[in-house]
Amino acid sequence: MAPSEADPGRSADAALVRGLRSDDPEALRHLMESYWEPLVGFAQRILSGAGDPEDTVQTAFVRLWSRRYDLDEAGSLRAFLYTIVRNASLDELRKRTRRDEAQSSATPPASPRTPYEDVQGAELQRLAAAAVARLPERRREVFRLVREEGLSYQEVADIMDLSAQTVANHMSLAMADLRTALKPYFPDRLSGTDGGEDAVSDREQTNG
Repeated sequence: MAPSEADPGRSADAALVRGLRSDDPEALRHLMESYWEPLVGFAQRILSGAGDPEDTVQTAFVRLWSRRYDLDEAGSLRAFLYTIVRNASLDELRKRTRRDEAQSSATPPASPRTPYEDVQGAELQRLAAAAVARLPERRREVFRLVREEGLSYQEVADIMDLSAQTVANHMSLAMADLRTALKPYFPDRLSGTDGGEDAVSDREQTNG
């Protein structure tokens, strides 16, 4: 192709790459404005509800910025971006699959429930939620990430900038607090006389 017939899109990409490699934040801003919406749509189709496509695209742009010095002016910036978003989306799908598998393997099959048990279960959930809300802030955050979000101890440690052992300690204290709060409703099961406390401890360790 003659110079006069050069692809204007490729020329624009080359200019953006030069800007990125020279640490120009305006080049990144222009790139995000140009590609944000189509990349979010692309991620959404891959994730199919398994994650937040905007978070995934944000992660992709962070990765692009961290690798800006390796960019090639002769390459396709658009193709590079779509590759990063695809890989980030697949990473999120793999994480979600591992979490779902871990939760399904740890949860025994549910037995049929009676209407009375449903009412009783709803009341217990309300009481348990109130007890969780009364936990100290850091302890409550750890508990919710582990028990409600299904994250492992190490994942929570990475998120909160803690050690995995500190996360385990917070979980142990949270479970002790909840046993104390709910003991009036389950005096036999939560007293530790039937091994309930050890069973809870064993389940928590498997999550880490």
